[in-house]
Amino acid sequence: MKKRWWLVAVVAAWAVLLAGLAVWSVRHDPPTVPEQRDIADALPVFHQAAGAVIAAADGPDRAVEIGALRFDRDCALTPVRDGVEASQEVTVRVRADQAPTVLDSIARALPKTYAPAIRHNAENTRHVLRADAGEFVGVDATADDDSTVFALRVSTGCRPLADGADLAPAPRSATAPPAAFTTAMKALGASAPATSVEVACPNGKTAATVVATGLAAPANLGGTLRDAVAGGLVVQADPHAWAYRSGEVSVMVSDSAGVARVSATTSCR
Repeated sequence: MKKRWWLVAVVAAWAVLLAGLAVWSVRHDPPTVPEQRDIADALPVFHQAAGAVIAAADGPDRAVEIGALRFDRDCALTPVRDGVEASQEVTVRVRADQAPTVLDSIARALPKTYAPAIRHNAENTRHVLRADAGEFVGVDATADDDSTVFALRVSTGCRPLADGADLAPAPRSATAPPAAFTTAMKALGASAPATSVEVACPNGKTAATVVATGLAAPANLGGTLRDAVAGGLVVQADPHAWAYRSGEVSVMVSDSAGVARVSATTSCR
């Protein structure tokens, strides 16, 4: 009987020790999976990665645009636990047949610590970029040989919610749009409030995309933009979508169903 009680005491002490170690581990050990780092923990690395991506994506032979920061509340950490994912895209427009070359140059320009890698399908016609920014923040993009536009996506993966994290940031008004934006707006005869998306660059500068939407579309988009584009590098010239560079500024003008949109992006240069 005494031996049995001794065994019970040992088992109980062992259980208490394990419980104590578990509590200590939760409070002190570094997380090993993304589900243990909440969205507030992920955002600093995420923002740093977004800056690295726009710096790598920009170039004199293409046009770029920074997309809005988005939070997806539809992801699930477990079948009974909801989470949130932050993502942001940098859209890159290129000339025909240039997508693979540009994607390669972006991979080379990303930080080496991200270990950027490009994989190709068996026919070598589809190209996928993957990079790891650390802390489970990823960068990915896909482009076909004949792509004239592709997007680099920075994402946190699904994370636990965090108190105080702003998951619905209000659009920021553009107070000082670049001259190329104003010129494009004047060419369209448009006047409308513009919003701005900003990203901190690795070199300490700020990249920004200014956007105006809901504009009246002209009957002939190319003809309307002729003077605005003069002297710039035309990257895309379709009936309903133009992309060009005016110096260091990327400009994109498009229309659909009678409604036009204008954006201009200043990058990290």
